[in-house]
Order: sequence, then C-alpha cells, then structure tokens
Amino acid sequence: MSSQKVQSVKTRSIANRINRVWFFRTLRNFLLIDILLAVCLLILWCYMGESAVSADITRHASRSLSWDTSLPLFQRLPTLTYTFLDSDSILQTVQNTAFLTALQYCFLALFSAEGLVLLFQYFSGKRTAQRLLWPLEKMAITTQQLTNEKLDPQMLHQLEDALATTSPLSPNDKLRTGNKELQGLEKAINDLLTRMHNAYREQNRFVSDASHELRTPIAVIQGYADMLSRWGKEDKTVLDEGITAIKSEAEHMNRLVEQLLFLARGDSGKNQPVLSRIDLTALIKEVYEEYQMITPERRWRFVGDMPVFTSGDPGLIKQAARILTDNAIKYTGKDDSITLSAKVKDGVPCFEVQDNGIGIKQEDMAHIFDRFFRSDTSRTRATGGNGLGLSIAKWIVDRHKGYFDIVSREDFGTRFTVMLPEQPLPEPSSPQESK
Repeated sequence: MSSQKVQSVKTRSIANRINRVWFFRTLRNFLLIDILLAVCLLILWCYMGESAVSADITRHASRSLSWDTSLPLFQRLPTLTYTFLDSDSILQTVQNTAFLTALQYCFLALFSAEGLVLLFQYFSGKRTAQRLLWPLEKMAITTQQLTNEKLDPQMLHQLEDALATTSPLSPNDKLRTGNKELQGLEKAINDLLTRMHNAYREQNRFVSDASHELRTPIAVIQGYADMLSRWGKEDKTVLDEGITAIKSEAEHMNRLVEQLLFLARGDSGKNQPVLSRIDLTALIKEVYEEYQMITPERRWRFVGDMPVFTSGDPGLIKQAARILTDNAIKYTGKDDSITLSAKVKDGVPCFEVQDNGIGIKQEDMAHIFDRFFRSDTSRTRATGGNGLGLSIAKWIVDRHKGYFDIVSREDFGTRFTVMLPEQPLPEPSSPQESK
C-alpha cells in the first residue's frame, strides 16, 4: 500500500472519530433540551391545573403524579393525573386528556425531527470532517513525497548553493533556487531572513544611538580634563567648573549605562517581574509624596480615594510611574500642574500621570516608545533626558501584560494611562520545594 493510500485511510479514520464525537454530542444536547422542556411543561400544566381548581395555592400541600401503568409507555401520557390537597385540605384531581394527548403528539413530532437531524448529521458529518481535514492530509502527503521522492541530491545541492549565497545583512538578498517544488520552502526561509534583517537593523540602530549618547559625555570629560591639566592647578574657578562638569557628565553616563543594562537584561529575560498583590492607590500616592518633596515648585495633585488592587511587581510599577512623572516634569513649566491618580477604568485597574505641558506632536505619537527618541528635538540631554525612559516604562508595562492609553494635544497637555489587567499570582511553594 502506497504512502498516499495509507494517509487517506488515516484521514478517514480520524474523520469517523470526529463524526462520532459530533453525533453523540448533538444527541446528548437534544436529550437534555427535551428533558428540560418536558419538566417545564409538566410544571406549567400542574400549576395551571391547580390554579383553575383552587384560588389559593398552598405552599406545603401534598402533591403527586400518577398514570395508568397497564398501558404501553408511549400511551401513558394522556392518562397522567395530578392530585393535590387544596387550602381546605380537600383532595383535588386534575386531568386534561386532550392537552396531554396533543402534548404527546408534539413530542413525537419533535423526536422525529431530532432523529432526522441526527441521521443527516451522521451521514453528512463524515464528508464535512474529511473536507476540513483535507488541507492537513495534503500537507502530510506533500511532506512524505518531498522526503521520499523529490529531494534528490541535485535538488539538495541547489538548496545548499542558494543558502550559501544568501546573507541576512542585505535587505534585498532573498533565497532563489529556481525550483518550483521548493517555492514553499523558499518563502519560509525568506520570511525568516526578513525578520533577521529587521532584528539586525534594530540592533545596529540601538548600538549607534548608544555610542552617540556615550560619545558626548566622554568628549566633555576629556575636554575638561585637558583644561584642568593646563590651568586648573592655578585657577580655582576653572578647577571648580571642571570638577562640577565632570561630575555631572559622569552621573549622566552612570544613568545611561544603568538604563542600557536594564534593557539588555530585560531583552535577555533576566528581569522577570515578581508578582504580588498591591494597592495602586497607595503606591502612586508614595510617588506623589516623593515628587512633592523633591520638586515643590510644581503644582502637584493626587486623585485616589479608594484602594485599587492589582497583581504586579511593586518595584517595577513604581519605576514606571517615576519615569512618566519625570517625563511630565521635563515637558512642563514651573507654574504648570501635574496630576497623579489611581482608579478602575472600564473594569481594569490603572494609574494616570497627567500634565498641562507642551504635549506631543501627532506625527511623534508612533515613536515615543522608540529607544533614544526625543519628541522635542530642541531639548538637550540636560533637559530632555536620553530617550530611554519611556522604552523602559513600556517594557515594564508589557511584562505585566498591560498597555498604555495616551491622550495628548500640543500646547494643552498629555495624559499617560497605564492599564494593568489582573494577573493570576503564582502558587506559593511548599516547604519541601523551598528547601
């Protein structure tokens, strides 16, 4: 038996099993619906019969149902009798042969319709399942043919030669074998090459931007060091100026290197959040109190009366809140106000940082989370940062499976809302596991 016939037999067997599962699931659903419908109609019939005989329905009255057991099962329903005690403790009997006979015929019609549906599904479901499984069968047959027949040595050499001349560093370099039988494989490899090129381009841009950011403070430190070696020993003013500048640039380099290391560890999977149950209101209030003390010249406002609980890493979430607050300080004036708040929005816990500063240009909205991107190009490193803060904040929010909701208008202000959907907390480890 050929491999194609074997595969067809396997597909038919799988289709038969799927069809049987569909059939019995439909049969079970029909039975449950019929039982539920019969119970509801029976309760309704008893209630209407009791209401017609007695004006007051006694809650704890004795009630019973009976029928003629001497008749065959399918003929018993019209003989159904409902017996109960009314409010005066008088035994009452309800029997409506015409209604029950009509109900019996209705159920017979319903059973017949359901039987026809089941028969139709049983005989047509197999063909439907085979049709749905046909793409998988075709893929399996093609793979088997490629393995057994089509990948001859000449075809393998063509593939090897094409791969040897292909480089992921060139964006226009694609795999081309000239063999129609390898077109699917060519497309898969070319898609992989495209992703590799995009990753390589992003890595090159990141290294270039980082080198540029580090080059400036190194040049400044070197320039002041040369100036101190020439005139700093005799001139105290030059000495103080040089020491202050070198200290400032060293601090900037330290912050930059720490941010680069944070992103590098995050990209490599080493900075994983440690989830715990936290109160966003209390956490954001701590950030508000810190900045109110550090920068009292700003007008600070906090909104959050009720606790807002979520699961997350408190340190990382506070770091993201501080980054957004620093960003608000940089792009607002001394007389502008900054509002921090925590709340539940559309059922999702969140916190907001809102300012009435210069806002973000519409064309810059798509790039604000890019590394080393500055929306306001007129700002220097001293006033505008190095462009890594929002990238770190986005990494933190992404690791918490959250997202940003940003509203900004030029010369009106910006509002960053960080949505933090609830996440399942890790199970506590047992004493044996902790050992």
